[in-house]
Formats: sequence, C-alpha cells, structure tokens
Amino acid sequence: MSNHKAGKISFASVFLFGINSMVGSGIFLLPGVLFQEAGNWSLILILLAALAVLAMTYCYAEMAHHFSGNGAGWYYTYKEFGRFWGFEIGLFTWLQGAAAIATEIAAFLRGLRPWLPELSELAVYRWAGVGLILILLTIRLLGKKASVWANDLSTALKLTILGLFIVLGIFYLDLDNFNVAASSSARNFDHAFMLIFFMFPGFSFLPVQASSIHNSKKNLPKLLISVVVCVALIYIVTMSVAIGMLGNQIDNADAPLAWAFGQRFGKIGEIVIMIGMLGSIAGVAISMFYSTPYVVSSLANEKALLPKFIGIKTKNGVPYVATLLTAGIVLILVMTGDYLALIPCSIMIAVVQYAFVAMATIKLELADLKRRRQQGKIDHIDIYEMILAIIALLCCLFLARFVTPLAIEITVGIALIGLISYLGQQFRRRPAKH
Repeated sequence: MSNHKAGKISFASVFLFGINSMVGSGIFLLPGVLFQEAGNWSLILILLAALAVLAMTYCYAEMAHHFSGNGAGWYYTYKEFGRFWGFEIGLFTWLQGAAAIATEIAAFLRGLRPWLPELSELAVYRWAGVGLILILLTIRLLGKKASVWANDLSTALKLTILGLFIVLGIFYLDLDNFNVAASSSARNFDHAFMLIFFMFPGFSFLPVQASSIHNSKKNLPKLLISVVVCVALIYIVTMSVAIGMLGNQIDNADAPLAWAFGQRFGKIGEIVIMIGMLGSIAGVAISMFYSTPYVVSSLANEKALLPKFIGIKTKNGVPYVATLLTAGIVLILVMTGDYLALIPCSIMIAVVQYAFVAMATIKLELADLKRRRQQGKIDHIDIYEMILAIIALLCCLFLARFVTPLAIEITVGIALIGLISYLGQQFRRRPAKH
C-alpha cells in the first residue's frame, strides 16, 4: 500500500494492520473448544464479546480524538492521571503485546504438529520458537516498509483462505446442525466468553504509533470502530459455517476448520486451510511485533519515563533497542508457556490497560459534561458517551473474574517492577534538577 506522505502509513494499510493483529490463531484453533463449552450459543457469545470490545474501542477512539501523541493506552492514562500511572500502564501495554506475540508463536508451533510431530518435544519446540522470533526480529529491523509489506501479504492470505472456507463451506451446510442444544454450565459459558474475547484485543495497538497514521485525529476513531466490526463479522460467519458443516463433530479436532475442509476436499483441502491458519498466526505476530516496541520506545521519547537509550531509532525509524527488549520478553514467555496457558495471562495484562483507559475516558467525559452544562449545551449524545465508557469499565471488571494464579503473579510482578523502576527514574532525575 502506498503512503500518503513520507513516513505516513495509509488508511488501508493501518486497517489491514488492525485486521491482522486480531484475526489470528483463535478462529482457526478455538471453534471446537467454543462449541464444546457453549454449543450454538457460541455465536451469541461472539456477538456479546464484540459489543464489549466495541465499548472499549469507543474509549480508545474518544481518547485518540482528543490526544494525538504516540503510546495509546499509557499516553491517555498519562494525560488524565499523571506520570506514575502512565508509566505503569505503559509497562502493562508493552507486556500485553509481548504476551500476544508469544501466544501466537506457541499457536503457530501447535498448528505445525500434525506435520512435524517432533514439535511435541520440549527441546524442539523451544528451538523452533527461537527461530520464529529471529525471523520476526529480522522483518521488524528491516524497517516500516518490510513490516507493511509482510503485514499486507499475510492479511491477504488469511482473508483469502477464510473467504474460500466460507464460500465453499456454504454448499455443505446442514441446517439441522444448528438445532444442537448446549448442555454447558454457566462456568463453561464464562470460559468460552473469555476465549472469544482473546480473539479481539489487537485493536488497542492501532493508536500506539499515532504519528505514523495520516490525519490520525480524524482517521483513528474510524479505523478502530471499523476494524472491530469487520472482525466480528468474520468470526460470526466463519463460526456459523463451521457449525453448519460439522455440527457436534466440531469438537473432535484441534484445528476444526482444516479438519472440516479435509473431510470435504481431501488432503489438499486440509493443507490449504492449514496454510491459511499458519499465515494468519504469523500475520498477528508480524503486526504485533511492529507495534509493540513503539510502546516502550514512546515511554522513553514522549515523556522521558524510561532512559533515553531505549528510545533510540535507526535511520529508517526502527526503535531497535525497544525491539530487542521486546524480542527478549517474547523469548522468555515462549520458553515458559504453551498456547492455552498464555491466554489468561495475556487477557489479565490487557484488562488492566483497558480499565485505566476506560477510567481516563470517564474522567474526560465528566470534564466535558461539566463544561457543556455550564454552557447549557448538554444533549443525549453526551449521556450515551458516558454510559459507553462505564460499560467498558464494567466489562473489564467482568473479565477480571477469569484470573489464574499465574496471571495474578505476573500482574503483581509487573506492577512492582514498574514501581521500582519509576522510583529509580525519579531518584536519578532529582540530582539533575539541582
């Protein structure tokens, strides 16, 4: 995709980055698990999760409309709650991105197991993970053009394969498969909702490099909403076709879309979907690896919340120190967790960020309401905007119910690391002022 101006990414390419950062392993690997836990109600849960994400997306869109600085969640928190909380949320946002990349790498290796059973061995899995991280690191260090090209290519691949699955799958639908009643418990529904929510979080990284987006104050809110709506439609249609083709057989396979195509079109059909799945997973990792280093580099460059050397960039604009640090965190996570184990940790880290952005939006809306009341200009839209921000915060509290002991330990650990690092930065800054 061509850029509008030097150093700017076009609306279309940013839209594809958004699609790529969200449509990944989940829609290929999780339909069987979702159907097992919620049956046909999984379609309703996808819709509910999309509405929850839209409420959170509204908060980001509203903040992006008011503030055009780089950093997204941490920058909005900084503007409303000050340096310390901005710094803490910056660390959470950065590690959320790293956890998402690690999760997709683990999913990629899991997807390869039918072809390479050796990946079930821990040593082989770890070395393969190192290799994938090095590939992602190379693409990122080559600069913005390489990342955009790889992103556009992987997005085109995944959308083409999913489109092929949907179009051909429609001819094999059995409407009786939609009459299967779910016998799941409320706990199963909760877990299914959590897994579905995991399929959406990449939206929060679109505003991270706001300065690279052409006319960001105008385009970012449109991009955020349109990406979430488009992804929700992709998920609902794909899941509907999968259920219609397989019925209660959908939970018999680790990769149900590939298994379904294999049943209808033989080994070639299965391979086609597997290629699409691997390309899709790789695409999420590429897009997230592009955005995530900017979080930590912006902490150093925007408000000097980290040492300056972390924000150093190459001639082609790559924050290479932040990129290397991100690769190191991803490596640690890949070495210590598998696909499903990493999901709750990734969500818990994300929820902390979303909650603070929701609270920042509520604070901003309250200030706007106070000002407009004094001017006598309050209308229904102002009330609706406040309600949306409150709903987003309530959704965050609901998702916090899915914490695991590991997720709690990681969350507390990040907060303590942030506190110690922040106090250290303040201590070093104080002599300089004198």
